[in-house]
Amino acid sequence: MNFDYTEEQLALKAQIRAFCEKEIKPEMRRLEDAQVYPLRTIKMLGEMGFMGMPFPKEYGGMGLDYLTYVMLVEEISKISPSHGVAVQTHHALATWPIFTYGTEEQKRKYVPDLASGRKIGAFGLTEPNAGTDAAMQQTVAEDKGDYWLLNGSKMFISGAGVADVYVVMAMTDKSKGNHGISAFIVEKGMPGFSFGTNEDKLGIRSSTVAELLFNNCRVPKENLLYEEGKGFKVAMTALDVGRLGIAAQALGIAQESFDMTVRYMKHREQFGKPLSSLQALSFTMAELETKIEGARFLLYRAADHLDQGKSDISVTAAKAKLACSTVAMETTLKAVQFHGGYGYIKDLPLERYMRDAKITEIYEGTSEVMKMVISGGIFGRGAKHEEKQVRILKDAGELKAVLAEHPGDICWSGGRGLTTAGFEKLKQLAEKTGGGFGASRGAVRAGLAKEEDQVGLTGRTVAPAVYVAVGISGMTQHLAGMKGSGLVVAINRNPQAPIFAAADVGLVGDAEEILDELLAIL
Repeated sequence: MNFDYTEEQLALKAQIRAFCEKEIKPEMRRLEDAQVYPLRTIKMLGEMGFMGMPFPKEYGGMGLDYLTYVMLVEEISKISPSHGVAVQTHHALATWPIFTYGTEEQKRKYVPDLASGRKIGAFGLTEPNAGTDAAMQQTVAEDKGDYWLLNGSKMFISGAGVADVYVVMAMTDKSKGNHGISAFIVEKGMPGFSFGTNEDKLGIRSSTVAELLFNNCRVPKENLLYEEGKGFKVAMTALDVGRLGIAAQALGIAQESFDMTVRYMKHREQFGKPLSSLQALSFTMAELETKIEGARFLLYRAADHLDQGKSDISVTAAKAKLACSTVAMETTLKAVQFHGGYGYIKDLPLERYMRDAKITEIYEGTSEVMKMVISGGIFGRGAKHEEKQVRILKDAGELKAVLAEHPGDICWSGGRGLTTAGFEKLKQLAEKTGGGFGASRGAVRAGLAKEEDQVGLTGRTVAPAVYVAVGISGMTQHLAGMKGSGLVVAINRNPQAPIFAAADVGLVGDAEEILDELLAIL
């Protein structure tokens, strides 16, 4: 792969840099101190075409590839990381999901205004109890026939109150966990939609952040984005694209801090010689430049994968974000250190870059989450956003045959979908098969099983050859306790229960009756 800049890319980089130096840089101190969203200059970027860079010209975009897009976000972020995140949020988390998953009517209605910067886009996923774990969302959307009724709130939303169009995630069926999340296009001004106060942040202070508040907010039926229950996929794939923009933001911070430090070290003298002649400092700069260049190639490679149309860029995007955000934090810390007292005062932007760099390790997936995604790719756990395909069996007789194909220990575990009699049947099956016995947290709280029987995040962890989950809905905390099992069997009356998404085989029907059949034939 050749990532040398083309003449067009160099011209665009020069154009962006000149604009940032002339229009953005003089206002940065005032905007950051006052925590004011830079609407004037964002609108100017839109007029120049830079708020719709990767979208087709027929929808009002510039028709650029994503490789060029990340190069330009990097260039903007060298002067203003706050502008960088505003641009990438608008592109990746609002316009991209509408363009990718929207109907033709939705695309024609929203994308041209967004791509031109006439309207600003934002994204609503995070809640007080739902950050990394999206299934913990409390915002709900009820189908009222002619419209959806949204109730709940979102927090830490970039551009809240300023943006015009929001892609918002809400639960349409809580029993399905991640598969009960749907995505909606919500417009500023819709009745019942309001905003909280701006958060007082450590860094990126002119990228305003506030709550989204939904109080019986009516959303037109046609504003459901993609399909009901597919919001988790919309959110996760948008975040993959968003991570490229955050990586570019971090890279811009790292590069500008590095370049400033190089210039300073060349002319700053101590003990009769420039700092650049001190080996300890110059070797550190050599290491930093190598890391910056390595991070840049990871980012450009991930953007190139997106341009190639690769179906899953989760791992490559995670590597890019992890590398770029890590080197941004490391570079800014060293830049401040090498500048001494000058680096610590606000006359230079280095202390701001150091504060701005920290958030790149946190938002749109923390560094720890990036490592989870990358390690999942290494060890085969994957990071795909599609549902696991479960094989649905016809009856207990088929299940008996499946169990015979998988010899080894069996754990028979029950949930609130069973009665006291059902748990007695489970214990009988455990005894008949020489297996173990378990229960969900809900079943324990309902008095159907003992606390020591509980399997899950707040209970014990099991990893039998076969795990049979009977009458268990399968929420996140329970899945954490049985995810190491060889074969997972789900038995539930509700075919949409989340446990089926984690199961290898399933049996739909009355759990008590199925247990009776199993007792008779095993």
